[in-house]
Amino acid sequence: MPTTPPFDNTPSDQHGPGDFRHPGLSEPRTKEEWREYLDYQIPPKPTLLPLDVYEQLSPTERNLHDQARFIHHSALVIVRTSQMRTIHHQIRRRMMTNAHQSAGARRGIVLDGPATLGKSTLVKTFAYDFEHELRRNHPERFTKQYRVSDRLIDYTPVVYVNIPSQATPKDLSIALAQYLAQPYRSGATKSDITRLVLENMRLVGVELVIIDDAHFMDLSLKEGKVVNDHLKYIANHTAATFIYTGVDLKHSGLFLEGSGAARVTQTAGRNTLLHMTTYAIKTKEDKTDWVSVISAMEDALVLYKHQPGTLISLWKYLHRRTGGNISSLAELVREAAVDAVLTGEERIDRALLDNIVINEHAQSTYEADWQEDPKPPSPNRADPPSEENGEAAASYCNQHHN
Repeated sequence: MPTTPPFDNTPSDQHGPGDFRHPGLSEPRTKEEWREYLDYQIPPKPTLLPLDVYEQLSPTERNLHDQARFIHHSALVIVRTSQMRTIHHQIRRRMMTNAHQSAGARRGIVLDGPATLGKSTLVKTFAYDFEHELRRNHPERFTKQYRVSDRLIDYTPVVYVNIPSQATPKDLSIALAQYLAQPYRSGATKSDITRLVLENMRLVGVELVIIDDAHFMDLSLKEGKVVNDHLKYIANHTAATFIYTGVDLKHSGLFLEGSGAARVTQTAGRNTLLHMTTYAIKTKEDKTDWVSVISAMEDALVLYKHQPGTLISLWKYLHRRTGGNISSLAELVREAAVDAVLTGEERIDRALLDNIVINEHAQSTYEADWQEDPKPPSPNRADPPSEENGEAAASYCNQHHN
């Protein structure tokens, strides 16, 4: 009978043989997973070989080269848009204002906006920058550890919690405890867990708490006041700055005393509401900004026959395809880049983009208005851009190169 080869269940290296974890990132749920997010290295941009060299590669060599390009296009690039920079500045200003104020609840920020706009990416990117700055300025904090009542205390300046559906105040405290690796006894009450969490947050030096997808908390008429009271209590007893993200939070129980009630809560009185929106292309500045986002994604492409500037010339079409949604734009470009390699086309043009189906909201909106679009250009020639297209592209290029 065949024998089963022995397997080493304890890999000698964290990312060595026997480690079957997915190579990509998932939403962090614990401080350890957050640190993996901080330490994650974006796949490097492969170098394009001369086309004749690429065409002479053996099937194995070409497959390895293409796999590197697939990985790169899958990750692509997080474009730091003007909207992201503006909101990052507001968060940073709020944190600096909060840093040494007297005891009491700090003012926080609520980031509101439609789904799939990249709110989570925006706040995680800010927290990434913030903690990496702390690593540079205070490296000694990240090497010290000690124990309190058999609990490991290590510097944890950022807490990132993603709220599960219909979460109660106790669920929120449990999520915070699990993130911090804070043990609690079976059957512990909400108050017990919250007390332990607040003590732990003080000991590990938490400065920033992100409550992502806050709209998933139970903000019904019955529970809205309970949730608000719990958030107020936590904010009152920690020196950290809180950021909440969610969909339609202004009209939710987070800002009103339960859904549909008229009285504004203290949560509303203590937080600044910021709105994240899709890109408009009404002004020349709007158009130039949108083109700059497209340009950053196009610059990241690693395709053998793609003509630089092709996507820039399609800026108006890309806005209609995506509704000005950065996440939808990234999805479309990433899918198109992978398809260009898979099919051997090695370029992204209008014809290829028309065959890519993206998320349902963007796709259905575009299909409802598709009659307004000009016909796709011939695959054998590039149609000259319209005056408006040329003006936006030229405006961006002039700013970009000056």
